[in-house]
Amino acid sequence: MAGSLLTASSAAAGPGGTSVVAERNLTTSQDVVRQTSSGVLLSTTGGVPTTVISETVPAGSWVVSSNATLVSWEPSDYTRCTLYAGETAVGGATSMIGNASTGAGSGVYAATTAAQGAFSSAGPTTVSLRCGHDTTRNRAPYADPGATLWIHRSDGLGRPKR
Repeated sequence: MAGSLLTASSAAAGPGGTSVVAERNLTTSQDVVRQTSSGVLLSTTGGVPTTVISETVPAGSWVVSSNATLVSWEPSDYTRCTLYAGETAVGGATSMIGNASTGAGSGVYAATTAAQGAFSSAGPTTVSLRCGHDTTRNRAPYADPGATLWIHRSDGLGRPKR
């Protein structure tokens, strides 16, 4: 899995000086933004998720957001992307991709899924976005380059606002 890691200190300028994050203050020094630089092939086996992107964060409370564009030229099938904190699912999204005239029904060749979640942990935790599809195929769908995982520290998670 190829990717890059952005922190608040490095988020302002990307390769060649181009801005990776449009607003300098969108992240804090404790935020983690990770993005894939190449495509990630999913498993050809239905029901078997593949890790598209992951990052380990220290103990604390975190809000997690992800997006991935999934692509398939095969018969349409449900694709499911799930955010995990360790082995616990904290968010997810489902889409139908593939050839709409065959397979499970309507679909498009590419669709972007976005998922959000939150968790608290007493120790380091690996956060991951894992994607899969329902039906075993000869050719697997893939996640386009640029799948993103944004992990934001939230000291107030679970506390009511006053």
